[in-house]
Amino acid sequence: MEEKLENLVKLYKEKNFSTLITSGQEFVNENASSAMAWNLLALGHRHTGNIEEAKKIYVHLLELNPNNFLLNTNLGNLYMSIGKLNDAIGCFNLALKIQPNHPGTLEAIGIAYQDVGKLEEAISSFRNAIEADKTHQGARYHLARILVRQKAYEEAIKHFDKTDYGLSKSHQLECIYYLGDKNLFYEKYGTLIGKGKINPLMASLGSHASIRYGLPDKNPFCSSPMNFIEKMNISKKDGFDQILIDKIINYHKGNENDFKSQPLLNKGEQSSGNLFLIKLDFIQNLKEIILKKVTQYRKKFKDCDQGFIKNWPENFTIYGWLVAIKTGGHLAAHIHKEGWLSGSLYFNLPKKANTSEGNIAFSVDGANYPTDGKEFPKKIIEIEKGDIVMFPSSVFHNTIPFSSDEERVSFAFDIIPAKT
Repeated sequence: MEEKLENLVKLYKEKNFSTLITSGQEFVNENASSAMAWNLLALGHRHTGNIEEAKKIYVHLLELNPNNFLLNTNLGNLYMSIGKLNDAIGCFNLALKIQPNHPGTLEAIGIAYQDVGKLEEAISSFRNAIEADKTHQGARYHLARILVRQKAYEEAIKHFDKTDYGLSKSHQLECIYYLGDKNLFYEKYGTLIGKGKINPLMASLGSHASIRYGLPDKNPFCSSPMNFIEKMNISKKDGFDQILIDKIINYHKGNENDFKSQPLLNKGEQSSGNLFLIKLDFIQNLKEIILKKVTQYRKKFKDCDQGFIKNWPENFTIYGWLVAIKTGGHLAAHIHKEGWLSGSLYFNLPKKANTSEGNIAFSVDGANYPTDGKEFPKKIIEIEKGDIVMFPSSVFHNTIPFSSDEERVSFAFDIIPAKT
């Protein structure tokens, strides 16, 4: 029995989740009292996308073991992935009653607090995680990102300097850029390029700096992002119709997941979690439709020399969420720092009082980066219902406010390189 359990752990560590499910189910059929085996089976289901089965296992186990730290934490992580933020916070709080100084759970609840807009609670959780474990990189990274939002750039730089987690060094570069130290910016920028780093945040900084300082853009991700904005139309022939649209909008409005706090979104709501993790036919149909358009995009630009095409990730995740904006609302200029290729598909667009209302606008300027009075190129894409617009994740984009009483509903997505 011990040997079989060790094998399940080995399968999990090797990310052989399909075999883990098969072997795990066989194990629990014979050893139904093994909470560890059930937990591993649930993790297998979660990582293969069978979220409902994983949730069912955790809920059942917690009915039997309500004070189990690991089960509460893992169920909380699962709730986070599908956008049930408040349920996740409840699970993490139960776990922290059992192990109050567990850095991983403190980090997790900090992310959840951040997503529901409780920044002070998030900061406290991240600081507690760091206090519990000075080497805990994730909490330090997320704390530093909040400090950037609060314009505490010097403190953020110190935290980013102590971690290689995520895009930490690119975020540090951004802080230096905000502070206006041109020489240090280009020194750090050159170091990152020399190390083979390539990501949208570095790219947006490089493109912006090239105009601000009048220097060549050596950005290895995409040095001319405005040339790679592509609009296509999706029709009934692609499987995209009003029935599909209505099902997704009704799911969104049915409070199936919590709305994410989005400081850049005015008079609107954004779903949280990755909707593509929900194994409902209409959501998976939409996923396949979008992936086909992504393939078309790649084929069109396959011969270009831009890094985001030449270095297209072999393994990636597609992450999707819904954005609904009401009269007079808009989404401020931003980039998708964790993405590679980003896009937006339009479900409903309000009637336009002028030609630009409700459209999507692009620029290499945004995030309140210092401009030194320089002019930055801009482009407005006129969109209609059923259009899909795709672009490098490094380009700033925003929506133009509208005056109609109708709701503007879009489905946004990112192609994100898989973490190794």
